[in-house]
Amino acid sequence: MNIVAYRFGEYSLDLGKRELMRGDEIVALPARVFECLTCLIEHRDRAVHRDELVRAVFGRADVSDAQLGQIVLRARRTIGDDGHEQRYIRTVPRYGFSWVAPVVVETAPEGGAESEYASVSVAPIAPASVEAQPPASSDAPSSLPPRAKGRLPILIAAVVVACIGIGMLAGVLLRSAPPTSAQATVAEDAFMVLPMQVTGPGDIAWARLGLMDFVADRMRRAGIRVLSSEATLGAIAQRSASAQQGRGRVSGRIAHRQGLWHVDLEVVDRDRPVQRAQARHARLIDAARLATDRLLAAFGRSLPYDKNDAPALAERLLRAQSAMLANELDTARRILNEAPELQRNLPQLRYRLGQVDFRAGDYKRSLATVDALLAQPQTAQDPLFHARLLNARGASLVRLGRFADAELSFDQSVQLLQATPYAAELGQALTGRAVTHSAQGRFDRALADLGQARIYQVRAGDLLAVARVDANLGSVEMDRGRPAAAIGYYRAAVPVFESMGAVNELAGARWLLTSAQLGLLENDAALEESERLYALLGRIRDPAVRARTILGRAEALMAVGRIREARELLLLPAAAVPILAETHQREYLMADLARRGGDARSAAVLAERALRDWSPEQSPTLREWTQLRWLQAAAEADLPRPQFAPPPSADSLPGLLIRAIGHAARDEKPDAQREFAAALALAERGGTPADIAEAVSAQAQWLLSQGRYGEAGALIGRVAPWATRDFELAMLQLRLFRAEGQIEPWRAALTQARRLAGERTIPAELTLEPSAQPRNASATN
Repeated sequence: MNIVAYRFGEYSLDLGKRELMRGDEIVALPARVFECLTCLIEHRDRAVHRDELVRAVFGRADVSDAQLGQIVLRARRTIGDDGHEQRYIRTVPRYGFSWVAPVVVETAPEGGAESEYASVSVAPIAPASVEAQPPASSDAPSSLPPRAKGRLPILIAAVVVACIGIGMLAGVLLRSAPPTSAQATVAEDAFMVLPMQVTGPGDIAWARLGLMDFVADRMRRAGIRVLSSEATLGAIAQRSASAQQGRGRVSGRIAHRQGLWHVDLEVVDRDRPVQRAQARHARLIDAARLATDRLLAAFGRSLPYDKNDAPALAERLLRAQSAMLANELDTARRILNEAPELQRNLPQLRYRLGQVDFRAGDYKRSLATVDALLAQPQTAQDPLFHARLLNARGASLVRLGRFADAELSFDQSVQLLQATPYAAELGQALTGRAVTHSAQGRFDRALADLGQARIYQVRAGDLLAVARVDANLGSVEMDRGRPAAAIGYYRAAVPVFESMGAVNELAGARWLLTSAQLGLLENDAALEESERLYALLGRIRDPAVRARTILGRAEALMAVGRIREARELLLLPAAAVPILAETHQREYLMADLARRGGDARSAAVLAERALRDWSPEQSPTLREWTQLRWLQAAAEADLPRPQFAPPPSADSLPGLLIRAIGHAARDEKPDAQREFAAALALAERGGTPADIAEAVSAQAQWLLSQGRYGEAGALIGRVAPWATRDFELAMLQLRLFRAEGQIEPWRAALTQARRLAGERTIPAELTLEPSAQPRNASATN
């Protein structure tokens, strides 16, 4: 039997005709791209080393990694893949590439006609060097870990910094949810610059995306509303309605004829006749610049010459930008590092290297690069470049948890941009400053900045940037302890992130939706949302975002009593990656998981271990939640009661509960009552059900231990509606009814607790039917 074709997804690779078909259409396929696809598919049972792929594609060994990277990049684009999703071709770090999609092999008998195919389905075998993902979990009932306020500012940062990571660009649920009217307005008023159609000699694949971004950037700098290139690519990849909306579309054809590059641009504009601009030049960059400037002239716009537009530098930057748009960070870095020495010292190239570091999660290195550029006197001579550097600096500082320093950078950027036409960059600076305000508890100022940022991003015409602002508005509401208000913002932003393929933003929004639903004790909804979140894991490259995705899924599993699955996730190496400004979140969850799983002694040990090197300035509220869990676990395991220095604060929920439990342990009843009441009052002012449940549960258990059933019952009754979906509240009712000897209510409560328990244990004494004679329900002291 002879292999005559490989079928995968919508494509068929015909080996005899050396053609790629998508359905009934032939897809243009350069020879080297054909060799690349064939080699990877033929060796789909393993990873292919770079050197082996070079020999198969080029037939020689003297080929740079950047040249190979461009071929792989083009192969991915040809089959609708990219370096972000990696649905077909997966990068194997520090080794090479592997084919990961299912393949159907079409064969013909020896000597037979090619039309007499026999198809054999062959699934790819993941190479050992590719990280395996844990299986997705099924549905289950509900319950909840308490929400630790003060753990959210960095999540807002995860949303905002994603729009700052690419400097030349204008810059975290349902798919059926409609966009807001403001979002529709943005799409209707903005142009979309499409990937260029390019034919020509040599390694020219980069020009498809690189020159798309070049044209979009020049139009934007001239004051024309243009969607960011990442938003455009996302809309096209998702085949969303956004790709059909807008004021108009800019397309381009680039060809090399008789020693000259010919660039033809066409604008289909709903407000005017079709506009065309053409240019010819020996250098491709110059031809593209001339054609774009002629197009701008048709709009009555122009741009002054920029010394940074030198053709050699501009082409290298665009090559790197093309790789970054495809999420091929290693390729982008190689392209930049292979520049001649004189180019490597130029500010624009060094800035682009800093962007690559930022996108790769190396925030300290990115910050060092930006700081060095800001220290150069000539930086101040270019307000736009200066502001972009300040925005990039603020973004790195936010990721490093240095919010006060980040605020200064964003504030300087706002001041620089106030009187300029650069609406997108000003919107980014205002969004970044809002993040720093929210992280420092200045919510009114954060909301004011976000309101302004939204206006500027609407003015810039960037639908994706507007959705980022909406997500940040939701995050401020979360920081204020208002998860119900936050959910509306996230639900408005998520469909935009989905439609445009903005994976990091989508992961951030889904994480926060999960968090908000847990805070509302909507645990079944949180579990479903965490499944959508976890499904993104294979597409996420940022280690911190991957870690947060795993932790978010683990929290939702903990809430419904799926203890084993949550533990497996928390023990994954990827979950242990430090999340800057949230470095102890995993340790907190490990301790809380042990306590909820019935292992109080281990919970106390884990909490004590986490607190050893935890400074009071680092995530102070989460630190107090961890202290509270240690105190509760020690009491349950009959261990010595821990002492905390400095004493817990009197203005946080866990701090007040720690103080109240301390007074109760010393039998200081009036003081305990006062602190419990203060904790409940604080929780009720915030209005978050999970916080109210935490305060009620702690005080009610103390009252039950005192035999004060009437007072305990009054408290438990306030949260009874939530007991149908929260295991700990169901257990609280079970304890009350058994203590009071109420047999029928006890039976109903036991049934309810069992339904919600999952893998959590109900103490044996609570499953024994109580005496029919009720105890004294009016006992007080």
